[in-house]
Amino acid sequence: MAWSDKSHPHRCLLTKRFPLGLEMLPLFQPAILAANRIWNSCVWYSRETFKHESRWPTETELKAKFKTFTSWKELHSQSAQAVVEEYFEAVSGYRKHRENGHPEMDPPNFKPKGHLRTVTWKRQGFNVGGDTLYLKLSRKKEPIKVALPEGWDAVTLPDGTKMKGTPVEVKVKAVVRRRKVENLVLHVTFDLGVVSVYRAGAVSAYDYNSATFARATSNGTLDLFLCRELLALVQYRNKVLAEFQEKMSRLKEGSRRWRRCFSAKACRLKKLDRRIRQMEHALTKLFAELDGAEGVAFAVVGDLSGLRRSTHTGMKGKKASQKINQMAYDRLHTEQRYKNLMRGVQADTWTERNTSSTCCTCGSRNPTWRQHRGLWICGSAGLTFRPTSTVRPTC
Repeated sequence: MAWSDKSHPHRCLLTKRFPLGLEMLPLFQPAILAANRIWNSCVWYSRETFKHESRWPTETELKAKFKTFTSWKELHSQSAQAVVEEYFEAVSGYRKHRENGHPEMDPPNFKPKGHLRTVTWKRQGFNVGGDTLYLKLSRKKEPIKVALPEGWDAVTLPDGTKMKGTPVEVKVKAVVRRRKVENLVLHVTFDLGVVSVYRAGAVSAYDYNSATFARATSNGTLDLFLCRELLALVQYRNKVLAEFQEKMSRLKEGSRRWRRCFSAKACRLKKLDRRIRQMEHALTKLFAELDGAEGVAFAVVGDLSGLRRSTHTGMKGKKASQKINQMAYDRLHTEQRYKNLMRGVQADTWTERNTSSTCCTCGSRNPTWRQHRGLWICGSAGLTFRPTSTVRPTC
């Protein structure tokens, strides 16, 4: 996965995965369990603070509290701080949901003692020597050596250009299925620098919807992408979740059958989520390939911030509100943005305010000039616009 860094809109970051194998588990297990103990300590201290003082501790307070703990000294200082930052981010999300009127949300909970938590090494926590990665631990411990394949830091762009990235962050994740550790995966984030983009060319605009995606370019190309299967998968996921919740509501929470049902629900939902994400990636990749093939220099996506908030006003029906709330607009835009950037195309959001009542030729605005959906008659320039789009069934 890749994305564009906020510090520079054209800076591209790419994450590559390298399977390590179970033979590396004894080397990483002490550090992983130490990170898990730091997480549980943050949960305990936060609950005690909220119980006695009616407040949540700050991130700085948590780091100062556990800096002298034994678990903290088993990791590199930045790796231990990353665990606290992850916990504080989870608490901030919980508090934000509660403030927005969601009392059913629960704060971050304890993890089992044997839980294999993801460990993060920031830029000062590792060194690179050829095809070997040295992951630092505490000062008195030897670093973990990870041998990587040749050309592990080389990245090939869609046009065939090879670039050498600079590693800026490393994560080690455990793949656990059915309570068994299947593999360890190393995630290395590379900084590819500022990618050059086209300065002159056509402009493309995208309109995201729950089942259809519209695309138009300044060259006159109009496309309509039908994504009924993507919407059907999202609706099927809702149906599966409702069936599991109905079964679990009749069971005693924490019982053996309840735990088995909970595990089956998580496994089923993860499988459906992987299928949904694959379709989203295929769709955004198609958008980026079309922009690159047609010489597009700038891609515009509608700014849909605040759209979900408007669904609570009663202006939309129940089904329409569900579709709007479950559409991953921001995730689709992020995926399309980095895919376009890797092809030299700049992408950004733009407000959709007054776009349906403004003439694209003279710029005059009059809501009455739009007769109905698909027919626009400008009273100033005399333009009659009736688009004929190319329907492309995708996912």
